[in-house]
Amino acid sequence: MAPPSSHRLGSPASTVSVSPHARHAFRPKDLVIHTGSDTDSASEGSLDESQVAAYSSALWNVYRQLERQERFTSGADAVLKVAGDISDNVFVYPLLNAPVEVDDEAFRARMVKLEISQGAASAVRGALAVGTNATAFVPSQTLPLFLPNLFQIAQSEKTAVFHVGCEAIRQDLAVGSSYESIYALQHSGAVLLNSSNPQECHDLAVVAHVAALRLKKLLVHFYDGSRVARELAKLHVLTPSALHSLAEIEQHAPYQATNGQDVADHVQLVMDDLFQVLQKQYKVYEYYGAPDAEYVIVVMGEATAAIQEAVAYEQMLGVKVGVVQVRLLLPWSHTLFAAALPKTTKRVAVLENISTGAFAFQRGLLTQNVQVFFHSAHWTSAAPVVVTGIYGGVFRNWGFSLGMGRAVFHHLATASTSRRSFVVAKSEALYESALETATVFPQLDVIYGQEFELDGVDAYTKQYLVWGYDEEGQRGDSIETSFHSTLQLLNRNPTTQVNAVINHSAPSPAVPRSVSTLEARLSLNGRVTGLQQSVEQADVTVVTRPALLKDFDIATNVKTGGTLLVHSNWKTIDDIDESASFKSQLAAKHATLLVVDIEELQKRVEDDAIANIAAQVAFLKAAALFDERVVYALLASQFSQEQHTTLRSFVSAVWGDVVSIVYPLEEWHQPTASYVEVTDENETPVELAPLSTLASVEPSKISHSVVTGKLQKRSRAAVSKETATAWKLMFPEAFGTRHGVRDHVTDIVRVTKWERLTPEDYERNVFHIEMDITNTAIKYDIGEALAVFAHNDEKDVLDFLRSYNVDPEALVTLPVAVKAKKGSVAGAPQDETLTYFQLFSQVLDVFGRPSKKFYQALAANATSDKEKEVLAHLLDDEGKDEYKHRVDETLTFADLLLEFPSARPTMEQLLSLIPRIKPRHYSIASSMKMNPTSVHLLIVVHDWTTPGGRYRVGQATRFLSAIQPGQLLSVSVCSSVMKLPVNHADPIIMAGLGTGMAPFRAFIQERALLKSKGVAVGPIALYFGSRHKAKEFLYGDELEQYEREGLLTYLRCAFSRDQAHKVYIQDLIAEDKELLADLLLRKNGHFYLCGPTWPVADVREALVTSFIAEGMDRKQANAYIERMREEGRYVLEVY
Repeated sequence: MAPPSSHRLGSPASTVSVSPHARHAFRPKDLVIHTGSDTDSASEGSLDESQVAAYSSALWNVYRQLERQERFTSGADAVLKVAGDISDNVFVYPLLNAPVEVDDEAFRARMVKLEISQGAASAVRGALAVGTNATAFVPSQTLPLFLPNLFQIAQSEKTAVFHVGCEAIRQDLAVGSSYESIYALQHSGAVLLNSSNPQECHDLAVVAHVAALRLKKLLVHFYDGSRVARELAKLHVLTPSALHSLAEIEQHAPYQATNGQDVADHVQLVMDDLFQVLQKQYKVYEYYGAPDAEYVIVVMGEATAAIQEAVAYEQMLGVKVGVVQVRLLLPWSHTLFAAALPKTTKRVAVLENISTGAFAFQRGLLTQNVQVFFHSAHWTSAAPVVVTGIYGGVFRNWGFSLGMGRAVFHHLATASTSRRSFVVAKSEALYESALETATVFPQLDVIYGQEFELDGVDAYTKQYLVWGYDEEGQRGDSIETSFHSTLQLLNRNPTTQVNAVINHSAPSPAVPRSVSTLEARLSLNGRVTGLQQSVEQADVTVVTRPALLKDFDIATNVKTGGTLLVHSNWKTIDDIDESASFKSQLAAKHATLLVVDIEELQKRVEDDAIANIAAQVAFLKAAALFDERVVYALLASQFSQEQHTTLRSFVSAVWGDVVSIVYPLEEWHQPTASYVEVTDENETPVELAPLSTLASVEPSKISHSVVTGKLQKRSRAAVSKETATAWKLMFPEAFGTRHGVRDHVTDIVRVTKWERLTPEDYERNVFHIEMDITNTAIKYDIGEALAVFAHNDEKDVLDFLRSYNVDPEALVTLPVAVKAKKGSVAGAPQDETLTYFQLFSQVLDVFGRPSKKFYQALAANATSDKEKEVLAHLLDDEGKDEYKHRVDETLTFADLLLEFPSARPTMEQLLSLIPRIKPRHYSIASSMKMNPTSVHLLIVVHDWTTPGGRYRVGQATRFLSAIQPGQLLSVSVCSSVMKLPVNHADPIIMAGLGTGMAPFRAFIQERALLKSKGVAVGPIALYFGSRHKAKEFLYGDELEQYEREGLLTYLRCAFSRDQAHKVYIQDLIAEDKELLADLLLRKNGHFYLCGPTWPVADVREALVTSFIAEGMDRKQANAYIERMREEGRYVLEVY
């Protein structure tokens, strides 16, 4: 990209060159200005206009070479690093005892930490008086103490930057964000610059310092101090050497101080100049949305990201909306704002991050600027209606959400214009809570974002929440120490992005200890999501002290189907002495309850450094992102070679000690009602909604759920009395017997076709299944997956039950959780009765891999001295290698029960010790529009040989590889990010390896149907990879037919082992760089990759190379891919 020409054209007599040494160390002497005469000379500060313009052009080339690096850090820390490496002096004014690192010898600046007092900033004025520049870090709560000196500094034409983290403390001591203290600088003459996220904090800190050096003015850079400043993220920052060079260049640049209306233009020019440095084109006023928008929100700060998401969503619905992000609050430029705002605007909502109390006395400064603009000569159309929305102060507790943004747009479009102010809150409950803490509260309209929220997050985003008590005088230190390195580990993968923030709550009479929480959001596809909105529903919630469960309603933050990990010595459900509300919420969400005794584990190892990783290993297991071997490999780089043996053993120990406590769903969901038994013939059965029962491949002899009137408490599964069971079967009406499918099962489908796609003698068994969905609840969209509930092998189950001396036809009764439908009340508790054969073939994962908890249970039950000795050996340090060998050999629960007959738990105990069979998810390989009565899957058998030579097959693929047409399957549809473009004319480029072909077959079918109906469809390119064409060209005939018909425009196959040298899909993508550049850069193409993770980096590199061939540099190419990712045009589904 060439430098903008509007302000950089020098006279023909002046040229500028860059010294060849400049690529290594930048100094002002590297910028040489050549004039028309050898005798001409000009000192700095006396150059004419053309020479200054030439100097600016030279800067462009020098700036391009400044180095950047990735760093996992907070917004506040990034700003401190920028200031420390650009300024001469940095003065830090911490609030109370807030820890601030000011002694880093690597900083270029002199770092000074000062106390806050009346007349603060005198030291800053002193530094400016001796001719140096200065920077100060100031908390917004104390800004009034700085105002006298700030006004004098602003009028002094000295180079100074103040970084202000904006926070507001409520009457209930909760901390939020508010900009109202910044508004006190309205008439100071200072330049007010705002950042909205951690990356902007770094980038605009650079802009602020460069602008201050050029303009010789006071720059106040302000940002949300409650979340944005403290949010940890993977940032692209300038290296210290690059910042040093930038400071040297700018301090000697031939610029003159500028006053008046030109200041805003000069700030924009600084942003333009720094484009190559920051790798982003910033605007003082930046518009996002429809070019002909009628409804526009004007906002600054951390609410911007959520409103941009709201704009994108509303645009999909056809609504003409947009948002203007204001980065420069003062001085205001009508010219630049007019250039950003669509001329079609009819209504404008200005969002102010201030309290209602402040608004009661005067309108916000941003509102004033916008209102004045619409009555100036820069707006020639009819002035739009301008309303003000308040979301700061007491309403700032939960962040600004997408739903709140949508609510504002809805209010703009539908509300009366008679009232020009409103409050936007996340929910009515939070609004009512805010009323209780508001000192001044004018009568305003109130709108809520809750009804406009979109459920959940995308499939590639995981959310985590960690709770912990603070040690005395240490806010969040223990949580940060335990989990900071974990976040860094997750960030190592270039395709992941982690954002995290630690929050604090002050002690109160109810909770005398202060508490910190760590919120983290992990994007598995690298998309930057940020944490401006709090994590409310976490995939994994970690509680570091069980007492927290009594003090806080933590179960509320557990996602449905999520995991709660408690650091505790709980062994069984009887140890869990928590409230009925906690148990009810956990059961209602079908959450997994994991427990690990961190303190006991840490006593097993003498190396403190290794002991301290216990919490993060437990978290990584609960998060299920990596297996044990990968976690060890990730951690090993942090330790010396001599520590690796101890580390490996400790990781294995922690991994085995994270155990699941199986709780009685029904009893916990309805704590006052459990087991049901008729004791009085006059009692009437309770009427229920249709009941959830176990789904089976064949209609079971007995598979019923029963509920009646009188309730008797029961905490575990129980074997039914034969007479009681007989009554239930004989008199179903009296006992309320129901048939149906369980809540997590959508429906039961019948297999209509099973076909192996690879030869019988080929080592990989890949097969195709079709299922009939006629008269079922199964509805699926393109790209979605099907969860299949597999069963254990029938022969293995019968052999196990006979060896366990259990009659397969005997009956067992289990408690069932009844999930109420939305808007209805949950029914009474229920039981389900089934045979032991059903229980062990369809429900319990008896052929799964046991944890150490199971070994401990066997050791506690064993009566044989020899078996006790063997089990004790496996559980202590000396037996770790043998225990690991058993894990590697994939020994199952059944294997152990047969090996240790004297240690066999009772059947009731087994129900609590053996986990339930989990569904397996497979990408759907068909389009429902083309196949309205069926759903297709493409599956490969997962098999392996253990180190001991045992051949093993995965449970689900073993079950599905043996299934026959006519049999029934329990299934459920799962969402996915694999979606076709909304515009059918957009090209699609698909890269699939092996069974990764599944969703792409569905894509092609969908477009084939559209084309058959006369719809114009865009080009389709498929890159398919497998080992041999003759043996593993999956759906090859179909694909070649589509190619002949012209639907499949480019069919590119890489059969890696069909020639002497291996060829992979990334090689073909690299060959087709011109084609891909055309489809992706010029025709809005969408790129998809499905399959294993190993080719992701190579495929991305091939795309980068193709973009470079089109004239981009590497940074621009990577930035374009990130933009594609954010737009949903670069989608990965890897495993």
